Amino acid sequence: MRSEAACWPGEGDLDLEATLERPRPWGHDDIRLQRRVPREADVVAVLDMSLSMTGEKIALVAVATAILRIKLQRVAVVAFDTVPHVLVRAGEAPSVRELVRRVLEVPAQGYTNIEGGLLAGHGELRRGRQRERVGLLFTDGVANVGWDPVRAAFRYPRLHVVHVGEHHPQGARCCLAMARAGRGRLYRARAYQDLPTVVRRAVSELFRS
Repeated sequence: MRSEAACWPGEGDLDLEATLERPRPWGHDDIRLQRRVPREADVVAVLDMSLSMTGEKIALVAVATAILRIKLQRVAVVAFDTVPHVLVRAGEAPSVRELVRRVLEVPAQGYTNIEGGLLAGHGELRRGRQRERVGLLFTDGVANVGWDPVRAAFRYPRLHVVHVGEHHPQGARCCLAMARAGRGRLYRARAYQDLPTVVRRAVSELFRS
């Protein structure tokens, strides 16, 4: 949700401070209101699903993605290993059960091509219709194929990065650089078990009014 200014006799709560700032005598247009309206945004989740992602890790990524779907209603999803895989297109709204099924069916294989995942995610955002467009990247930051992911991060209007897993100097530097390039925030989930909690906090902080 977001706050929006309005005037009487529209719907909303009286904004006393803004009303008192209006010159007198007051007309009905000078009675200022504040109302809460839905905040629309196109969001893409970009998931690192390379060979190191097995068993419990994939399940926890699926839970985190389900939280995004529940909280944001619509979210495109791209998984990547050596190449990207579009699991949910922009504008598509599968059920939570179906979304989890798609994530769980991605085989953990191949190398880590963060740049490829980011480019595919950016492509989905360009298909969206909302003015606000946001990417959420989940990765350990250690790319071993593809080109520089930081350059791909520059393409995003806003890219937030969730650095997942054990601390690795190269991965930590890359995640921080991608968040800065995408004008976004960096979150840290030290273990995959922390990922659902971190995602709930990130959604609360990033998409509140």
